[in-house]
Amino acid sequence: MSFDANDCAIIACDVFKDELEAFGMGRTWNEIVYLEMGLHDQPDILRIEIQKVIDRIEQNPTVKTILLLYGICGNGLVGIRSGRCRLVLPRAHDCVSILMGGPDTHQAFLKKHPGAYFYSPGWIRGKRVPGPDREARLKEYYSEKYPDDEDLLEDLIEADHETFAHHDCAAYVDVTGNAAAERYCRDCAASLGWEYRHLEGDPGMIVDLLSGNWDSRRFLVTQPTVPISGVLDEPGRAIQG
Repeated sequence: MSFDANDCAIIACDVFKDELEAFGMGRTWNEIVYLEMGLHDQPDILRIEIQKVIDRIEQNPTVKTILLLYGICGNGLVGIRSGRCRLVLPRAHDCVSILMGGPDTHQAFLKKHPGAYFYSPGWIRGKRVPGPDREARLKEYYSEKYPDDEDLLEDLIEADHETFAHHDCAAYVDVTGNAAAERYCRDCAASLGWEYRHLEGDPGMIVDLLSGNWDSRRFLVTQPTVPISGVLDEPGRAIQG
């Protein structure tokens, strides 16, 4: 399967900005587009936004391949298709699976530590992780939205706390050696009364996606007009080279 970075565009969740800059900037890509990580919360909107970017990129005849630095993200990528280019993405459920080198490692850790909540430099940068900054950000947001309802504000903050009630471990996974982000995760764990665990990340899926090493076990490659389906855990199906 031929690979030339000049022929490739990348669409990535901006949760991966640190990793893409660490492992993908040694080549000249045709284009790189980052989409806001908050779209992860709205799979239907995520699907629409990625499809819009694909449709726009395909107007450039020099692009032959579009790399998607995403997991399947709550089926947010299911149904996406290209009209002219091939699409390539990791066989992974989400960004944590990618940062851990694949879904098997991710699931094995969760089996041993079902209360783990995963932190990474990207999620920390977005201040979306449980911890003091998240609460402060939510209070500011809700105070502006409901300035005259203090009781509602407290109820909404409490509801957010309950979202994470079943978690008891802050698991930090990183492949870039970001010491500041790791310290931040430790501080979050301490403020929440959670256990802290450092996980050795594995950049293999990111490096190989950006290098054209797309074996069918770890990567899904679809040809033009073939939609991405929910078969990321079934190597061999819907694979075309």
